Amino acid sequence: MDRFLPKLKDINKSIGQVRQYASEKFGTAEDVTDLPQEYKELERRVDALYTVHTNLLRVTRIYTNSSYDYPGQLQESVAELSRNVSDQLKILTLSASERAELETREAETSVPPQHKTLPHALARAAAQGAELLGTEDPLGVALIKYATVQERLGEHRIKMDNEITQKFVQPFNTTLNTNIQFAMKARRNVQSARLSLDAIKARNKNTRPERTEAAKLEVEQAEDKFVAAVEEATTLMKTVLDTPEPLRNLSDLVSAQLAFYKEAYETLAEVAPEIDEMQVAQEALYR
Repeated sequence: MDRFLPKLKDINKSIGQVRQYASEKFGTAEDVTDLPQEYKELERRVDALYTVHTNLLRVTRIYTNSSYDYPGQLQESVAELSRNVSDQLKILTLSASERAELETREAETSVPPQHKTLPHALARAAAQGAELLGTEDPLGVALIKYATVQERLGEHRIKMDNEITQKFVQPFNTTLNTNIQFAMKARRNVQSARLSLDAIKARNKNTRPERTEAAKLEVEQAEDKFVAAVEEATTLMKTVLDTPEPLRNLSDLVSAQLAFYKEAYETLAEVAPEIDEMQVAQEALYR
């Protein structure tokens, strides 16, 4: 029988908490222990931090899937996805027999599919266009240049995605599921300790004289547990709010994006004047 006593105490404690919670919800509770204003402010700030993490992760998790900007309606064949753009462009310099030999070798070799990103898809489409038009056609030549640039952009973007995943998404998710969750659990412990305290106070409010000392001791023990729970939750919430980790993660996110857009600008800036010059020359011949 003795071994069941702890379980019975836990059950009685839970029932008391439920009754106290219900009486507070229905507005029939007479005395509700208030929490310090500092504690309430910490709760508000932690709730805001939790929302920031969940909202940003909801968006940035897209970087873990490299095909997020790949055209959904695009249906590329296995052959189109089995050869990178550099190899496609090399084919333009091969004779018919050399192409046939290359295609035979490729058919016998297992090659991992190419990336399904928008820049890679543009590169493949441009390379195919160059192959159809030939290197004697001005548009074909321009498409070769464009295909090369787009493939480079695709690789830069894959690099950005990997950095954002490793330096922002993963650590942000870790913070959300560890430190913030630890603080949230500590807050639930405070709520549980407060409900227990107020339930004990309510139960012992009209206690018999012979139980006065026992009731007083029970209330004091509940108060000690409540104070300890508040102190622990306060410490954990302050730790979560003071850590520089989220700001460091955001800095890494910005750095990864900055590097990509810088590389994208510089890469496109290399080819833009060449294609523009080709266009002007052809325009002059056309006129």
